[in-house]
Amino acid sequence: MNEMDNLLACLFNVYSTQKMREMTQLIIGFNLKTIIIAKAVGSAAQSGIPDVNKMVIKNQKNLIVLQDLPDVLEILKPSKILLFVPKPHGKKKFDPIEIASSLKTKEKVLLVFGGSTPGLSKKELDLGESVYLDVEGDLGTIGTAAIVIHEIHRAFKIKSE
Repeated sequence: MNEMDNLLACLFNVYSTQKMREMTQLIIGFNLKTIIIAKAVGSAAQSGIPDVNKMVIKNQKNLIVLQDLPDVLEILKPSKILLFVPKPHGKKKFDPIEIASSLKTKEKVLLVFGGSTPGLSKKELDLGESVYLDVEGDLGTIGTAAIVIHEIHRAFKIKSE
């Protein structure tokens, strides 16, 4: 088993089928093993889930769809839970080296990205560490996820050398 298999990405509270497709493509592109969708609502639940399921099957990945974030935590039991929010709302700056170190020690790390505006509520933020990317503005869900996963990959490679 590859240590990067313990890196899990969750798209939470999503209404947009397009956003689900983009996040799934991102996960597949970075060759992560599993995508998690929690709290898909409306068209995302009706047509988005079957859509991304097809993408996942074609690419031999895993899709986990759950009702809410506490369900994700109960079933997957991650060691670390990072909830990504824009800079003013995060308590801690995102550190990819810390995550790479956790993955190296076979810890399961869950990255949670809000799928709609405003994103994650105070109740959800209390379920893990609220972190932010040190960038000027809000990059949105897909932009944030792309940078975060890329930075973890880079830090992981550096740690491996």
